[in-house]
Order: sequence, then structure tokens, then C-alpha cells
Amino acid sequence: MMKHILLIALLVTPTMAHAATQHVTLTPANTTSRLHAKTLVASIDGTFEKVSGALSYDPETQVCHVDMSMDVNSLKVGSAVLRTAMLSGLMLDSDSHPSMHFVGDCQPKITNGKLETLLVGKLTMRGQTHPLTFKVGMHFSRNTLTEISSTASFDQRQWGMSTMLDTVDPIVQTEAIITLK
Repeated sequence: MMKHILLIALLVTPTMAHAATQHVTLTPANTTSRLHAKTLVASIDGTFEKVSGALSYDPETQVCHVDMSMDVNSLKVGSAVLRTAMLSGLMLDSDSHPSMHFVGDCQPKITNGKLETLLVGKLTMRGQTHPLTFKVGMHFSRNTLTEISSTASFDQRQWGMSTMLDTVDPIVQTEAIITLK
């Protein structure tokens, strides 16, 4: 009799629905990937016009996984001269290394009473893979995640890029924005 009461109690007890993990295919239509560098004479802002990959996001745990590739030859910068320099063997070396690749996972944590999310992973660029951590902003419309934006800074020399005789600041900022629809 006790088993029947327990079974009935389990059947009539409302259960909370688990929110489904969101899966997004990354394309140029929903993903922007940028690089920002400074030289002695100007700032360089570049955008990769060809990106691909995947994002999965669990709304319950706020954990995500990102696997994104950028076509180096699709980098668009302000002028043909800058683009040629950026794609040269001294910088991104697009002839030998036509793509960049980032794989990482979101790690939410509470810092000083506020939710902070880091995207911790590895960036492969110029045939070298090194750790890279992004600060993440998650943007919601009501309870639905609509955008993930992330920023990081890295020392380009770690990947073997030149500072062009110290005319280029070695610290480069990178930004990725993924729109979920």
C-alpha cells in the first residue's frame, strides 16, 4: 500500500520542465569576429567576413561551448596596404595558415556578488595553440538569451607575429558577438 501511495504522489507532483540546450550554427549572418590593433600611426580594426562553427548553451547552468573558425583571408581592414601587411608572413601569415580556430567553454562564477562569465579555451593561430580567456556578456530578452558578446586581449608575439620593429603594439584585442535567434 505504501508503494502505491508513493507512486501516486510521484505521478501527481508537478515536475519542473528542463529548458532545452540551445544549439546554434555559427555563420557570418549571426557571428561577428573582430581584431583591434594599434600602430604608431593608426588603429587597425579588422573583421573576419567568413566565420563558421557551433555554439551550445544550457540556459539552466548558463554553461556554453564554442567552436569557431575564422577564414584569415576574409579579414577586412581599412585599406589594401593594411590588409596586405596583416595577411603577410610577418603577421597572420594567411598563405601558410589560412584559418584561425577557437574552442572554449563558458564558466559562470559569482565575483563580489555579481555573476561573471568567462569563456576559457584555446586559440590556434599561425599553427600555434595557446590558452585564451574571454570576458563574456550575456544579453537576454525576458528569459531568453539573445546575444553572447565576448572580449579578450592577447600578446600577438606569443603566436609568433611580428611587432614590425616595434611599430605595432604587441597587445591585440579581439571581440566576438554571437546573435541567437
